[in-house]
Amino acid sequence: LKKVASLIKSRIEILPDIKDQIDFFEAVPEYDTAMYCHKKMKTNEETSLEVLKEILHLLMAIHCSIIFGLLKGFAEEKGYRNGYVMWPVRTAVSGKQNTPGGATEIMEVLGKAESVERIKNAIELLSR
Repeated sequence: LKKVASLIKSRIEILPDIKDQIDFFEAVPEYDTAMYCHKKMKTNEETSLEVLKEILHLLMAIHCSIIFGLLKGFAEEKGYRNGYVMWPVRTAVSGKQNTPGGATEIMEVLGKAESVERIKNAIELLSR
């Protein structure tokens, strides 16, 4: 709860805003795969699917506390910008375009098992 509170404290103006900011922690809402398209991050459904498939096995082998370093290293190794990797991951684990925290902060709150499950579900959705 402290981690969630620190993520949302600068993003809410009134208390009723909290629910819409954190509802995805309970369950990923249904979302359109068009959310994976981000002009600035240069992502689309196909590139997002590729990134999610490539990082899934990496995530299954590590502890959540080192996720950011792992994903940043993956991006550097592949010659990707950080956003090219983080955007699809954040979309996959949250089902939202705007969240109170980034991909790795959300994954730390969700935990490894739930994060991996949500990424698997995103891969399935994008593969249709």
